[in-house]
Order: sequence, then C-alpha cells, then structure tokens
Amino acid sequence: MRRAALAALAALSLLGGCVATKQDIRDLQLGMATQQARQDSMVAVLIARTEAMLDSLSDQNVRLRGDLANRLVAIDRQLVQIQELSGQNQAQLGALRRQVDTAAEEARRAQAAAQRADTAPQEEGADPQELFDAALAALRRGSVATARGGFEEFLRAAPEHRLAPDAQYNIGQSYEQGRDVPAAITAYERVLSEHATSARAPAALLRIGRLELGRGNRTQARTLLNQVVQRFPRSPEAAEARTELQRLGTR
Repeated sequence: MRRAALAALAALSLLGGCVATKQDIRDLQLGMATQQARQDSMVAVLIARTEAMLDSLSDQNVRLRGDLANRLVAIDRQLVQIQELSGQNQAQLGALRRQVDTAAEEARRAQAAAQRADTAPQEEGADPQELFDAALAALRRGSVATARGGFEEFLRAAPEHRLAPDAQYNIGQSYEQGRDVPAAITAYERVLSEHATSARAPAALLRIGRLELGRGNRTQARTLLNQVVQRFPRSPEAAEARTELQRLGTR
C-alpha cells in the first residue's frame, strides 16, 4: 500500500513538474492510515461475525448431538425390549405356554372337583364327546397339558367309550409333543395293554418303535417295527414299519 502511494506521489511530481511538499506527504500518509484503519475495522467485524456463526453452529451441533444421543438411547431401549420379547417368543414361549397350560389344567381340575362335589347324584355329568372334542382341539393348537388333562378326564368319565383308545393314544401324543419321550412311550404302551384290538394299537406300537429309534436304540426299534409287521400285517402302520426297516437295513 505504501509503495503504491509513494509511486503515485512520484508520478504526480513528475507529471506536475513540481516537487511534493511535506504537507502533501503528511496528507497522503494520513489518508493511508485512515484507509488502513477502516480496512482493519471491517476485517475485525467480519472475524467477529464469522466467530459468532461458528459458535452458533457449534451450539446447534451440540444440541443436535444431544438430541440424537437421546433418540439413540430411546431406540436402544426399544430394541432391547423387542429383543427381550423376541427371545421370549423364540426361547421361552414354549415354557410360558406350558406354565399357562399347567395353570389352566389345575384351574380346570379344581373347578371340576368343585362341580362334582356340588352336583347332586341324580344330575348327569359332562358329555364325554364334548370332553373329547375339547381335549382334541387343545392338542391341535399345541396346548398339550390342557389336552392331556382333558383326555384323562374323559377316560375317568367314560373308560369304556368307543373313543377311549383314541384318548389314550392322544395322551401319548401330548407327551411326545412336549418332548417327554419316556412318558410318551408309557402312554402308548397302555394303548397296547388296554386296547390291544383297537385301531390305535398298531399306531401306538409304531410310535414306540420310532421313539426308540430316535433315542438311538436301533436294536429295540428294529424289534418293535418287526412286531408291527407281524401283529398287524395289513395295517397302514405295517407298511410304514417295513419302510423304516428297509432304512435300518441300509444304514
């Protein structure tokens, strides 16, 4: 800036054909100082405005980060709850359902006992067919404990009913669905001992053979499957037993 001013002053002196006075130099220097001060002031204002904008942006970022953090925390909490619920649906729903079924069965039995105690001898009990149908519906929807209790009550109420073999077989099914293999085998064995001539007998024997096979007892399973073929040769279960025996022979 000063070099430009001096150059201008020299040019002015040459063009005017005269020598610049000290006053001219002082005036020029004063003008230069004033202009520099004005520029410095403008720069200071711009710097202040820029810093204010940066501070504002920083505050906004802090608030945004805080809001975002709060939202993320809330989302995390919801995800944890969802994961916990999903874990229950996948890992604990079966146990929860069994607990509900057990409670329902206990309540039903208590209610039935109270009704039997309060019912006059001349009054008729529940219809066996209704008991069987209700238990079968419970078994089909997966409420195995409720179903099992219903079939047991049916057998107590009507042990000679034509559906008694089916009820005993379905008790075995309820245990099998609940993965209680020993209890299922015992229930199927009762079909064979108490309803040996029924249509459920070959099915019960086949189920026992398959359960033993599932437990790794191949020799016992082969014996039971052969019994199905020998005792009930014309039954559909005999055909299934033959297929199982062929598979065992190729292993």
